[in-house]
Amino acid sequence: MLTKLLAHFNFTKKPGTSFAGFHLSANSLKVVLVSQQSENTQKVELVVHEQFSSSAQLSAAFKAVATKIPASCQCTLVIPPERYMVLQIDKPAVPDDEISLALPWTIKDLVTLPDDDMVLDYLDLPLQNQLQGIKVNVVVSSKSWLADLVALFVQHKLQLVGIQPEEWLARNLLPVKEQALMLVSHQPGQDLAIQIMQRGHLCFSRRLRGFNRLDHYSVEELQQGIFDNLLLELQRSIDYFEGQLKQAPVREIALLLANSNQAGIVQLFIQNGFSQVFAVSAKDIKVQISAEQFSQYWLALAGAIEPLCAQREVNLEAAG
Repeated sequence: MLTKLLAHFNFTKKPGTSFAGFHLSANSLKVVLVSQQSENTQKVELVVHEQFSSSAQLSAAFKAVATKIPASCQCTLVIPPERYMVLQIDKPAVPDDEISLALPWTIKDLVTLPDDDMVLDYLDLPLQNQLQGIKVNVVVSSKSWLADLVALFVQHKLQLVGIQPEEWLARNLLPVKEQALMLVSHQPGQDLAIQIMQRGHLCFSRRLRGFNRLDHYSVEELQQGIFDNLLLELQRSIDYFEGQLKQAPVREIALLLANSNQAGIVQLFIQNGFSQVFAVSAKDIKVQISAEQFSQYWLALAGAIEPLCAQREVNLEAAG
């Protein structure tokens, strides 16, 4: 994402076998460093969690982390949802090489950012309803805010190779399957995220308000109406995917929740007729990390392995 912004700072990829994900939120920075053990296996070498309340403290956090990151390490910055917006819009009727130029004009009335402070990227939707026209997912963020962050990587001699929204990273932690799979994920204090993947591609995405405290509830508290509301919203998303988009049924639901009792929540799903539900774990992607660290750092981990997953997708497309 945002390759033009990175090109402005003259970043170049250096060969190496280490990769780091920098997951930024409002007042914390989580970093996961992994080394590639084999083609499909990675080992977590370092996890870091730095708190900050000012730009000076954030710079100090980057400085502390930089001393532990190899010079050849490829870093990916993961930005939080309050710092970007994802829009699904009609694809501009222009040649492919002109889409990036047309998108700012298409979305300028849908965002609050000034025209000269917008930076964006887009994804073609792999599944299209021809009756509704060709759609794309567009992510837009503040150029000035991101430039300040990129400058921190430059200042502390960290090799930044990508900037990704949280929205587009969960696919890195899921097995690639032919059938549609729904991912339900949650970070503390954030709206619940729902995504549907098929063959490794993001086909559907939305956020649910009203569930930002999901990690605070016990299983017993969830059963007092909250879980019923959650099931209703999930079923609405499934009905839209299968009915409006005319897609095959969603066969499985994967959970990535901050709630410590994921096993209990899986049982709630099963008790309510959703039998194919499982909690995502590090073993699914062959990464050596503890279960506790995975639950706290999965977004930073997904960012760390993004260059590897992207290269894997390129290789699969070339082979196909």
